[in-house]
Amino acid sequence: MYLSPASAALPGTARHSKLICPMNELTDQLITLFSATLIAIMLIAVAAGVCRQSQAHGMKRPLKWNIPVDHLDGLDMAMCGIVVLYFSMGALMAAATPPGASAPPTTTNMELDSYKVFNGTCLNLILAFVLLVRMFHSGRMEALGLKKHSLKILFYAPVYGYLLVLALHFLLAQMGLFEWIERVTHAPAEQSIVSVLRHSDNIPLIAVICFSAAIAAPIVEELIFRGYLYPIMKKYTGAWFALISSSLLFGIIHVSLVPLIPLALFGAILVLLYEYTESIWTPIIAHCIFNTATLVNILYPGLLLPYGS
Repeated sequence: MYLSPASAALPGTARHSKLICPMNELTDQLITLFSATLIAIMLIAVAAGVCRQSQAHGMKRPLKWNIPVDHLDGLDMAMCGIVVLYFSMGALMAAATPPGASAPPTTTNMELDSYKVFNGTCLNLILAFVLLVRMFHSGRMEALGLKKHSLKILFYAPVYGYLLVLALHFLLAQMGLFEWIERVTHAPAEQSIVSVLRHSDNIPLIAVICFSAAIAAPIVEELIFRGYLYPIMKKYTGAWFALISSSLLFGIIHVSLVPLIPLALFGAILVLLYEYTESIWTPIIAHCIFNTATLVNILYPGLLLPYGS
């Protein structure tokens, strides 16, 4: 969040404001330069850390497409189409609401938005259960990589993935991408569920939202998007197309234009984590870390992300 100079409202400061504006522009440029340098250092550190940990734990293979797809068939392709249609229709219905048509953040409206989110999570949970039953009865659960893995690998990979997402988000924020999207599309900067967390005094309601966002949603979404949709798309379209398309769909279903690009990038990183470790646990853990950090930043602004959102 950027605040305009308070001196602009004071009498007799017109001449000073002309000096302040160039100084503010210079300050913004210096901050941007510093941020870009910091991000570059973070990215190099993340890459170096991944290489070091890979060598330390015997994972010396380069990143390649490791997730098996031979077990998938035409029925899976049909189910993939149904799932994509389900999420696409939900996103289209949400996008059909004109800008500014959302109700004010009264208690009733906030609770209604919360129930919509909770009901959506329950529907996704049912969908994930159906897909798991399909994989279990066809003997394909091993493709999810649910076998025992090194705890160090399950810890380091998600943490590095989260740091990479954080760096990319910081870079996009410093570039002014989010403000540009708000200005061009007139999309609200804050999702309705965020308003609930920031303004509601209903503790049980907040607890349900936090549980859904930090635990339930990461598990359900990873099982659906990375565990099922991505491998099917990969088999019938190719790895790169599957990575891009599944990541874009992951961003679109959150029905908010402002975080669409960072969420799509986050989805791509989760796919790479899944491919690299061959375990669905790593994107689940990374997703839990990301959502939990976001919740903390909403409830306690500036604690984890000092630049704000």
